[in-house]
Amino acid sequence: MIDEDRPSAISLRAMRDTDIEAASLLSKALGWPHRLEDWQFMFAAGHGLVAETPAGELVGTILWWTYGAHDASLGMVIVSGAWQGHGIGRRLMSGARSALPGRTLHLNATPVGIPLYEKLGFSPCGLVEQRQAIAATQPLIPLPEGMRLRPAGQSDLAALSALDHAATGMARQDLLHALLGAGRGIVVDDGGTIVGYSICRPFGWGNVIGPVIATTDLFASAMIAHWIGSGAGQFTRIDVPAACGLTAWLDEVGLPRVDTVTTMRTATDREGARGTTVFALCSQALG
Repeated sequence: MIDEDRPSAISLRAMRDTDIEAASLLSKALGWPHRLEDWQFMFAAGHGLVAETPAGELVGTILWWTYGAHDASLGMVIVSGAWQGHGIGRRLMSGARSALPGRTLHLNATPVGIPLYEKLGFSPCGLVEQRQAIAATQPLIPLPEGMRLRPAGQSDLAALSALDHAATGMARQDLLHALLGAGRGIVVDDGGTIVGYSICRPFGWGNVIGPVIATTDLFASAMIAHWIGSGAGQFTRIDVPAACGLTAWLDEVGLPRVDTVTTMRTATDREGARGTTVFALCSQALG
C-alpha cells in the first residue's frame, strides 16, 4: 500500500480544464484574489502542471506562458498547506523547466520562494510593488499638443507588440491579443505613432491595470490616471516595478503599496530597448 505521507505518493501531470476549479480553491486558501475566471484566462493563454495524490486530490499547481522562441514566464506556483515541506514545489518547478528547454525563464517570487528559486538557477533582478485601493476620481493628465489618448483595438496589435518588445525584449503578441480580448486597451497616439499603451481588465476583487508600456512617465501616468478615473469607486490594482519612477505619484493618487515581490530570471543580461519602459506588469504571474 502507498503511504500518502511520502513525497513519492505525489504524481505530476499536465493540467486540464477540469482542474481549474480545484486549482482556484488552492489559491483561495492562500488568500489570493484570483477568481475562477482569472484561472480560466491564464490557463487558456498558457500551460500547466498539477500535483495530485493517488486518490486524485489536487495539491499543487504551476503555470507557464511562452513568449516567442526564447522566453517564458512562470507563475501560480502553489502547494497545499497540508503538503508543504515534501519537495512538491521543487518537483513542479523542475517539471516546468523540463518543458521549456533553452528559454530564459522569468518569475516574480514571494520571500518564501526565493531560496528555492535561487537553488534552481534564478537570480534577483528587481522589485515589483503591488498597489491597490478603491479608486478615487482623478483629473485627466494633459498630453502635449498633437497627442491624444484613444481606444486600442486588435488592429493596433502589431504596433503594441513592437512597443512591448522594445520595453521587455520579449515577443508577447499572443498574450497581448488575449489581454485585448479580456479587457479594454488605450494608446497614446502621437500623430499616428503609438508611444504608449495600456490595458485594464477585470481581475480578482475588481480591475487590474496592466501592462503599461510607454516612452515617458508622462504618457504612463496619463494612461493610469485615465483608468483610475474611469474605475472610480471600484477596487483597482496595479503591479509596478519599484524602479519605474511612478511610486510617489501613485501614493498621491491613492494607490498605496500593500506588498512587494522579487523579480527573478535565469539570465542576467536581458534588457529592453533604451527609451521604452515597463511601468506596470500584466500581472505578477504573466510578467
